[in-house]
Amino acid sequence: MIRAYIFDMDGTLVNNCGYHVLAWQEFSRKCGNELSERQILDWMGAQGGYYIEQIMRRPLPVDEIARLCAEKEALYRQIYKPEMPDGLREFLDRAHAEGIKMAVATGGPHENVDFILGTLDLFKDFEIVIDASMYKRSKPDPDCFLAAAKALGVAPSECRVYEDALNGIGAAKAAGMECHAVTFTNPRETLYSAHPDLIFDSYREL
Repeated sequence: MIRAYIFDMDGTLVNNCGYHVLAWQEFSRKCGNELSERQILDWMGAQGGYYIEQIMRRPLPVDEIARLCAEKEALYRQIYKPEMPDGLREFLDRAHAEGIKMAVATGGPHENVDFILGTLDLFKDFEIVIDASMYKRSKPDPDCFLAAAKALGVAPSECRVYEDALNGIGAAKAAGMECHAVTFTNPRETLYSAHPDLIFDSYREL
């Protein structure tokens, strides 16, 4: 029985990955090593530090990674205005009515969590929010989803993850969780390769 839903944030609760792509391209261009759209999408779900070290082509001190990540995320927040996907509000209300526990587990920093969940008034919907500062290993490692399940007090097998990225689907599977994938970031044929339990185009379908 599924007792809890765990949502990725970027590309899942909001259809915003195109704006992250633009921000990473602009940031990497300034650093002299512009990333391609395909590279950015392939790494989607990883913490920002992974992108930074790929751009800089070398390991960096933690404080330097944090500074550069903050610079990129500030650029993203300048160009994106959060919008709620069609059907999401109704889907969350139905989950509440059914007594489903809900959490967010994201590779984004807490500033982005505040930006998205605060702007859309979604904090009230989630008992637990796990951001990038609260776990060590990025997706496809399962750390963020396992942390969310533990905080919710449910077994991994009782959780369903909602994701948009291949790394996120891999992380959900590694955590022993069911995973439903939305086509906001990747087309169906790409998502099929990661073997989610369900692929959907809109929360209206659910």
